[in-house]
Amino acid sequence: MQKLKKILYNIIMTMLLPVGVVLIFGIASRGRTLNWRMIYVTMQQCIVTAILSMAVVGHLTLGFWDFSAGGVVIASAIIGGNLMKMTNTGVIGIVVFCLLLGVGLSSLTGFLNNKLKVPLLVLTIGLIFIYETMPRLFFVGGITIRDKFTILASAPWNFIVLGIMAVLLHVIHNHTAYGHNIKAMGGSSTIAKAAGLNREKIIQKNFTIAGIFLGVGAVMYLSENGQILNVAPLDSSSLVFSGLMSYFISHFLSRYCPLAIGLIVGSFTMAFLSNGFVALGLPATLQTVTTGLFLLGLLTYSANSARFAKWRADRARAKRLNTQA
Repeated sequence: MQKLKKILYNIIMTMLLPVGVVLIFGIASRGRTLNWRMIYVTMQQCIVTAILSMAVVGHLTLGFWDFSAGGVVIASAIIGGNLMKMTNTGVIGIVVFCLLLGVGLSSLTGFLNNKLKVPLLVLTIGLIFIYETMPRLFFVGGITIRDKFTILASAPWNFIVLGIMAVLLHVIHNHTAYGHNIKAMGGSSTIAKAAGLNREKIIQKNFTIAGIFLGVGAVMYLSENGQILNVAPLDSSSLVFSGLMSYFISHFLSRYCPLAIGLIVGSFTMAFLSNGFVALGLPATLQTVTTGLFLLGLLTYSANSARFAKWRADRARAKRLNTQA
């Protein structure tokens, strides 16, 4: 019975944030956003962000950030989509080519990081220009695919893909030696090195695994949009920044739910925030500022949650003492 209560409590605490956001915007918009269609559309819109947030989990656990990840997604989607058209391999071709490109490019980033020994921030800022330019060298017009090739962006396939990637992330990061190794390295690289962990090998594996999620993210991004044009320098970085914000929310929720669930909930929350601001007619600048303040408040509470808990405990103890007196 106690275990069931704990499970119910965790479910309630996990859903409190997204439900609260939905209700707040529902009240603010006088019910315009408080309908099943709005929620369903937001659920579909958050899928790409959720998958891309899964790709950066390993990087953030190790304490670094890959600025080239968005470039990998754009390059994989445009080149992979065009290779599908050239080979006439349909949806299967999109999946295979995007996955191969995602894994290949992300693995290349890890390889260069290990061999060149330059700060990852510097390396990936340079690589983002290369990855964004690659599609332009071969396919000037980007990629446009016909509707029959976008089936993975429609229900139930998009939710099935998301579910598969969530299970994969959960297994990799909680039930494999790799998952335990990156947590150990993220906690203390000195202790991890003393324990005999091979830092370069783990980092290389991390980039390769991230490439799987980036490749699938490219598949879903192409399927969702149908057309992707070549981007201006650094434009692709915004793709994964939204995943970064989802990761922060999942970090806040980590005490109540598995990481993969937290990432999905975080992605939905950020997507509904964006849609809610649009429904309220707020300008883009105000939307950005409000979103930043929302994340700042959430992270501040998360970082100081132990202090808040101690403050509540002290108040409860003082109240008991006063009552006894």
